[in-house]
Amino acid sequence: MKILYVLPYVPSPIRVRPYQIIRALAQAGHRVTVAALADEFAAEDALAELRALCDALHIVPHSRTRGTWQALLALPAPTPLWAAYCYSEAMESKLRELVATNTFDVAHVEHLRAAHFAPALAPLPVVFDAVDCITALRKQMMRSSDGSLSSRLLSWAEWSKLRTYEPRVYRSFGQIVVSSEQDKTELRQLDAGSSPITVVANGVDAEYFHPNSDIHPEPDTVVFSGKMSYEANHDAASFLLQEILPRLRRSRPGTKVIVVGSKPSGALKALAARTGGVTLTGFVGDIRPYLLRATVAICPVRIGVGMQNKVLEAMAVGRPVVCSPIAARALPDTVRTQDGVYVAETADEFAGVCADLLAKPAGEIAALGRAARAFV
Repeated sequence: MKILYVLPYVPSPIRVRPYQIIRALAQAGHRVTVAALADEFAAEDALAELRALCDALHIVPHSRTRGTWQALLALPAPTPLWAAYCYSEAMESKLRELVATNTFDVAHVEHLRAAHFAPALAPLPVVFDAVDCITALRKQMMRSSDGSLSSRLLSWAEWSKLRTYEPRVYRSFGQIVVSSEQDKTELRQLDAGSSPITVVANGVDAEYFHPNSDIHPEPDTVVFSGKMSYEANHDAASFLLQEILPRLRRSRPGTKVIVVGSKPSGALKALAARTGGVTLTGFVGDIRPYLLRATVAICPVRIGVGMQNKVLEAMAVGRPVVCSPIAARALPDTVRTQDGVYVAETADEFAGVCADLLAKPAGEIAALGRAARAFV
């Protein structure tokens, strides 16, 4: 088939889901044209990898300033800010041009932020990859917010818009895809229409993320990965440094933390400096060496939906993982500690499980890592 793949961001090996789906489609013999909105610089090496998979790659620049103004203007409107930020006449024009000058069999649109581009794809049939239930995600963010009154009100307003906008948008698609059974259930509860909803879980590139016996885990080292500008990851990193790490250091005083991910905030940098023994890497092109340096991977996310790629990646390189119930919720119920996955919820529970793992002999940690690798 000839597929037009539409995204509100540029897929890359770091933005795992769309990249892996595009790669799988290309490997299956399908011809994929990608049209992606870009509000930030895309690394040329990542673009080169993507071009190698596609028939054609079209990057449509999107000014952050313009996107921010669009979001501000949408404050009194029923359109969620996430969607308003990504509105682009240039993208709509490019999509109409591509549809008019090519013979595509189907279009694939990813994420709620790009759903409003669907009319520009007519008359193509459209598969919509919602990925997650965004209303459920925003509800978690609203409930966990400890910011100012204005920020809490803004969060509530966005959630209120989403619970109407999301199901209304989804009713216009003939086929919907999500990343987990939980997201499927939550979309049905929103009354997202009668269109079929198919679960396509996130996977991990087990060839790329693999154990490396040349890199030995450093003692008493814990790693957390994720884009730090994303609210859920920022919250998890803050929870790790403020609440989990002090408790963990009561029994393992030499514990070090590596936080891998782009755009850590000034507040997070200040917290890391005050805490000591914390490395904030910022953007890295390859997270594998950092995962491999750690004895244990930790994923203390308190806000989230769908499958957490960071859990799968740590398991794939052969590291045991301690994760929150939210991070573990999309994993099969059969996953247990013998698979190298531990579930903790409170700061005390995280600290206790991590302390027990850090105290284990290297051979036991290696065995847990092999079990984790075997699972994925």
